Amino acid sequence: MDISVANQEEIICKCYQVSETTIRKTIEAGNLESIDSVTRACGAGGGCHSCHILIQLFIDEHQQANAVKAAQQESSKKSPGFFGRLFGKS
Repeated sequence: MDISVANQEEIICKCYQVSETTIRKTIEAGNLESIDSVTRACGAGGGCHSCHILIQLFIDEHQQANAVKAAQQESSKKSPGFFGRLFGKS
């Protein structure tokens, strides 16, 4: 059976064969904030720990994306924007 390399997911946790996609989805679904919580949720990071740096990177990226979204939502609540000010809409 010939499987295209493009169709294969990158395995991040070699010990438990957990893919990047699975780890990222697990972090997002549970809004996880620690490697231990990711390990409990999907097993990644529970073996040799060599994947911990990547798991932490994925957690940090998720938290940063959430912070940006929250800041954008907060700023849109505070300011009516250019056209809102121009046309008197709040």
